[in-house]
Amino acid sequence: MAIDIEHAAVSEPGGQDEAFERIFLAQWPRIHATLTRLVGDADEAEDLALETFWRLYQRPPRDRAAGLGGWLHRVAMNLGFNALRARRRRQGHEQTSGKAWLDAATPTGPEELAEARATGARVRAVLAELPEREAQLLILRHSGFSYQEIAAALKLAPGSVGTLLARAEAEFALRWKQDARA
Repeated sequence: MAIDIEHAAVSEPGGQDEAFERIFLAQWPRIHATLTRLVGDADEAEDLALETFWRLYQRPPRDRAAGLGGWLHRVAMNLGFNALRARRRRQGHEQTSGKAWLDAATPTGPEELAEARATGARVRAVLAELPEREAQLLILRHSGFSYQEIAAALKLAPGSVGTLLARAEAEFALRWKQDARA
């Protein structure tokens, strides 16, 4: 049975879920293919296509004049363009921060390079000795995460991050000193 997607209603007789499933099956290949061509990544296109259909399921369009197929493609294209803009912004930020970090962190000679490698290995060894949560706290904070972001990532109360981080830093410092004596 063919579906007239331009005039199909998500809430047609026979149940909303059945109508949605028919629309999904009829439109998925076109939506996914369009997004794949737009963003150039099949996995990202799949995520965006799923988001498109999720929006249809959550809030079907009220205006049927443009047709459901047109609505789906417009939503998919908007999501695709938003993803491309976000990717471009993210790449710009990554390049800017990466260049600044490289300029600041690049050892200038072989002696400094060897010392930096030894220090990095020692830091990793001390982190490996710490309890997992303390090591994660230190790594996230050193990576520039805010207390709120750390709390969300580790499922902690935001108010406890400072205390836990201070304890983790103290434990790291203690083990660092013990490692230096050994």
